[in-house]
Amino acid sequence: MAGIKCGVEECHFWDNMACTADAIEVRSSGDRKVTTSDGTACHTFRPKKK
Repeated sequence: MAGIKCGVEECHFWDNMACTADAIEVRSSGDRKVTTSDGTACHTFRPKKK
């Protein structure tokens, strides 16, 4: 997936500040109306295997 920046190096799909997932899913992180990126969450996240 070209062009998706990611700073979560603990994620399985992280590769040097890029997301390598085939697709991503982003949802609101609460039950309020989202007005900033702080109110969102990546549901594609999968922890790296140790």
